[in-house]
Amino acid sequence: MQIQARNDFAADALTTHAMLTDPAFLAQVCEASGDLDYRVDGVPEHTAVQRTLEAPSAVRSLLGDRLTLLQEIRWNAADATGARTGDLELTVQGMPARAQLTIDLRAGGRGTVVDFVGEFTIKVPLVGRSLEGKAAPALTAGFDVQQQVGDNWLAERS
Repeated sequence: MQIQARNDFAADALTTHAMLTDPAFLAQVCEASGDLDYRVDGVPEHTAVQRTLEAPSAVRSLLGDRLTLLQEIRWNAADATGARTGDLELTVQGMPARAQLTIDLRAGGRGTVVDFVGEFTIKVPLVGRSLEGKAAPALTAGFDVQQQVGDNWLAERS
């Protein structure tokens, strides 16, 4: 299933990238998402987040009440304007679910736009496509939380 999302931050590309790789920012996103437990690590080239959350009702019969997501982002070097690309991989522990997205961070919108485009798959015979459709809204909601936390983060620092 194709996934597309966009964040639009009121900051330049260098500031936006610094925010997206800051462990304190990543922790705030986890807290705002209502994660039950999380671990974050971030440096400019790579971020890793492991988070445990309540499982969406669509997958509780397969996974139980909780699920653990592993998210890694590998960033490429910035160009002269601060624009850069990256790769996001999200897996669900104990389930054949994976999101593989490309990230395009560049000047635009209110300052910097960050586009996420890629595929989300759940490889379970017969019901995988149905589960993808049910789980995708929870996945894309995470980008909305990141937008809200990012807007607050930048406002507090301006």
